[in-house]
Amino acid sequence: MNEPTRRNFDLEYIKNELIILEKTINGKLTIYIIGGAVMAMDGLKPGTKDIDIIVENKYYQKLLVRSLEQCNYVTIQPQKLTKPYKELSATILENTDGFRWDIFIKCVAKGLVLSNSMKKRTISIYSGEKLTVFRLSKEDIFLLKGITSRNSDVEDMSLIAMAGVDYKIVFDECISQSDSDRKGNVWEAFLNEHCKVLQSEYEIYVPFQKELEKKATEKMLSLRIMEILKKAHMTKVEILLESGGLNPLDIDEGLNFLLKKGKVKESVDGKFSLNNSKSVNVKRK
Repeated sequence: MNEPTRRNFDLEYIKNELIILEKTINGKLTIYIIGGAVMAMDGLKPGTKDIDIIVENKYYQKLLVRSLEQCNYVTIQPQKLTKPYKELSATILENTDGFRWDIFIKCVAKGLVLSNSMKKRTISIYSGEKLTVFRLSKEDIFLLKGITSRNSDVEDMSLIAMAGVDYKIVFDECISQSDSDRKGNVWEAFLNEHCKVLQSEYEIYVPFQKELEKKATEKMLSLRIMEILKKAHMTKVEILLESGGLNPLDIDEGLNFLLKKGKVKESVDGKFSLNNSKSVNVKRK
């Protein structure tokens, strides 16, 4: 499905919408702005087609949706959205001007969460009696753009990079979020692919890319090995035969990573098992 071309809205329009929301809202609400709207605030874009918002819980999401509906916004049904917007898993509302609010609860696109470290880096841009608005840092916008799949995301990353980014913050946040992700998402792999495109298409080199790629490889190998070890305790050779394509160096790298993380253990007979499974005669390293 192809959506019709939508117009850009400038910062004055966004400010007016926040003022209208402040007058309408029935309760106190804190929201966090991400995405293109932040880039417009930094002068990296002339405007934005929508405003991406994170709220911290479902109560705030319902309060915001109800308030926007009172401001003549209408919720867009999923079947009317293109695939990239469906994959965002946001509640999307639009007004008669075509301006949209994309609302996420705690995390973006079923992925990165609004972490405490992210919140510490935010900047307050609006503070009313009922409505408080923060914007995320450009480092966190760079990271968020690095794990989503809309066509403009890498282009946006290039604009942020050219404006200047503290790449250590981006790297540390990515690793932290990946380590704590309960669904097994390897955010390093997503970000690494975007960084490769940045280099090939925009000639922008991200200094942590090699380290990022190494960590992505380690994690993807380790997840594959952990999946295999769910079936039984196995030796390296048995894991290799079961892997269906990995080579001995891959197995060594993945197992070493898992041993360091304490996620697997090796018994005296050379068999490996997940660390939460029953095992005896553990070999001391």
